[in-house]
Amino acid sequence: MSECQRTLDRLTSYVDHLLTSDERADVERHLEACPPCRRLATREEGGRAVLRHESTRLPHDALPPGLRTRCEALAREHAAARRATQDRSLHPVRSLFRDWRSNLVPTALGFIFLVFTAAALLSIATRHSDVLLAAQLTADHSKCFLMSDRDASADAHDVERMLADRYGWNIHVPPSSASAGVQLIGARRCLYADGPVPHVMYRVRGQDLSLYVLNGVSRHASELVTFGHRSQIWTRNSKTYVLISSATTDGLPDATRYMMSEAY
Repeated sequence: MSECQRTLDRLTSYVDHLLTSDERADVERHLEACPPCRRLATREEGGRAVLRHESTRLPHDALPPGLRTRCEALAREHAAARRATQDRSLHPVRSLFRDWRSNLVPTALGFIFLVFTAAALLSIATRHSDVLLAAQLTADHSKCFLMSDRDASADAHDVERMLADRYGWNIHVPPSSASAGVQLIGARRCLYADGPVPHVMYRVRGQDLSLYVLNGVSRHASELVTFGHRSQIWTRNSKTYVLISSATTDGLPDATRYMMSEAY
């Protein structure tokens, strides 16, 4: 396993201050020497800072539909597993297996419950905070362009058909525009707190540009800078669009005006 992968595997625990002092020192040594991992750590810390900032009002918001049902189902499974382990009349080997399961199942269920709860809190916070939404999509923007072929070129109609055939998304994809300096290179299915979204990828005068489309979501228009990237947010026809680029990208005003006029 590479040093970068070892660090990324421990990044969440590092940000949450759950590592031992030796492990934390090991991660910090790597971050000092590795700018890409250091940038990822900064984004992780920024996202958690925003979530902590929003946490005071989270208890007053309604939980997402289905969370209570899932938690009740987990509780029933937990109770059934505990009742089963009370029967000690089985063969010793089976009894040993039951003892192992009685310890594992509550731990696994507790972990699943925490995952559901964290996802619910993140979802609620994202609905209220443009900063948190921008932070999540900015992190995804950086990840996707690291994995993409930046010299590629794509036809808007082909991309629209791909998104419709694979994912059922019927959206208008702004095509390349020489006058606005915008080149379409492709699209992906990406995730944020509330689920999957189409991520349409462009180049603007050699720089990366992302357009995310959140269907059925309405937000006030805003512009902000997060992790060195500018996020332009607007709503049209029951869709919210988030345009993300480097805060220092040349020619962004032309590209932004073009994308806002073409995205609908």
